[in-house]
Amino acid sequence: MEVKVVFLAHRVEFLELLREEADRYSVLVLEEPSDLLLERYLKGSISLEEYVNSSDTSFPQYTLHQACLLKNLHNQGLKVLQIEPYLDIIERIHISIKVGKFKEYISNPEVKNVLEVERDAVGKLIEYQEELMKGEFDRIVDKVIEFARKDSERFKLRDYMRAAAIAELREDEKIIVEAGYLHILLPLFLQRHNVRVETVNLLEKACKLLNLELDENPGDTLTKAYMLNQQLDGYEKLMAAQSLVYVSLLSKDEKLPTTGNLFPHLLEEINLARKVKSMNYEECKIEFLKNLERKFKAVRKM
Repeated sequence: MEVKVVFLAHRVEFLELLREEADRYSVLVLEEPSDLLLERYLKGSISLEEYVNSSDTSFPQYTLHQACLLKNLHNQGLKVLQIEPYLDIIERIHISIKVGKFKEYISNPEVKNVLEVERDAVGKLIEYQEELMKGEFDRIVDKVIEFARKDSERFKLRDYMRAAAIAELREDEKIIVEAGYLHILLPLFLQRHNVRVETVNLLEKACKLLNLELDENPGDTLTKAYMLNQQLDGYEKLMAAQSLVYVSLLSKDEKLPTTGNLFPHLLEEINLARKVKSMNYEECKIEFLKNLERKFKAVRKM
């Protein structure tokens, strides 16, 4: 089996680059749990509006534009698959709770493992959010580090499980696999299943078009370091502090590409990453607490 893993950010601005890659393949594997809704949309059983409105998405613009792209590719003969077993299990856990089958479902060792990893990551995220409300910077930094460690374990398991599921396809055609840019272990796990793997990073490809160097934000660097079991020699606190400033300054709204700015999210993220990586720990503390207080004041006025 030959697989090309395409690393991207789930932003509208990368869909055209994804289309260019997908045009050369006959099977596209999406990084999402199985969903009959997509199948019904691709077959024409429901409209685009019905599909987007019924989708559980945090990025409605991306979902809308991605759906249009998938429909076009499907109409041209591309086979679209959804493979993300970790998220499949998470969804089934929620269903098992609703139907009173939770204990029975988690008796499966794989399901139990997913549940434990997810609980650990979500638990650390909640601890971080609780510390955030107290506003004690050093403690917040510690919680960022703890969450990054647990989140890296979640990434490892997701990539491991997804690679195993993709390797079982046994497709004769060449396959292109969509992957978020932090899923760096997916190609390695695929190779362990004797899958021939090629990779392309659409963020790097976009940077070449813009004649820019890709500058990664400190939070992503921290998570990747834990995924790869790298030694950070005490730099994790500075990286966590910088990531806090980065997240506090990053705009939350979805942006659409324009003729004047083809990659609005990427440009903002690169510029912001460069800014925060030039800051020392104390500067991060002052900037973050200022931003946090501004946010609290805005909430109190509501």
